[in-house]
Amino acid sequence: MTSIVVSDLVRLVTSCGNYAKQQRHQLAVTRKSDGSLVTNIDQAVEAQIVSYLRTNFPTHAILGEEGTFVGDQNLASHEFLWVIDPIDGTSAFAGGLTGWCVGIGLVHYGKPYAGFVYAPMSEELYVATPDGQALRNEQPIHVSTTPTIQLDDWMAVPSDLHRKYTINYHGRVRTTGATIMSMCYVAAGMASAALIGSCKAWDIAPALALVHNAGAELWGLDGQIVDISTMLHPDAKTPTMICAPQEQFQQYRDTIVKIEN
Repeated sequence: MTSIVVSDLVRLVTSCGNYAKQQRHQLAVTRKSDGSLVTNIDQAVEAQIVSYLRTNFPTHAILGEEGTFVGDQNLASHEFLWVIDPIDGTSAFAGGLTGWCVGIGLVHYGKPYAGFVYAPMSEELYVATPDGQALRNEQPIHVSTTPTIQLDDWMAVPSDLHRKYTINYHGRVRTTGATIMSMCYVAAGMASAALIGSCKAWDIAPALALVHNAGAELWGLDGQIVDISTMLHPDAKTPTMICAPQEQFQQYRDTIVKIEN
């Protein structure tokens, strides 16, 4: 096992988040080939994280949203792989909204191992440690244990919900602005579940260990736990997923009555 120092990674993710917060009014915004937004701050944050990782973990593989690829083509075969989303929720970030975060995930032989997420606008720090802890601002967290959906429960949903899904949900729905934050809110028991559309590995890897440690999983609509080892490539996409505890997955799956392909 690698000897990562959790406090060092906490300092890294919070430092990068605070830098992005300070620079959010100095944006140069462009579009990638897939039409998604990218800013100069996304790129600068990824460069800072990669520099730290290359210095402190020179043998580890790295996959970053903004083009970083360190390792061979089969990233899942590496003992340790860092997966970086320098700013998850770039549209929210570029639009002056608050629902964005910096995410760093660590994968061990294709399995979630640790994660570090910081949302600077709300000063929320989520940490999944290698020894199985799930923490929010240094306090242990756990998923909601409510057995049935209540009127005041809420499910995090994608911002394109109206274009792709029809759901019949008894509670409330909210869009957080960032997939990683939706997963963090499930882990903390704040959201009951999260519907997550097709995305990339960096949109889920930073929060995967946190979700697992807190008592939930990320499920495909077929009821199988998502295997991130099959998604560790810049061109790979995830299926539509639900983040929820095992005993609650089916009731949330049943709320999704139509999926537009």
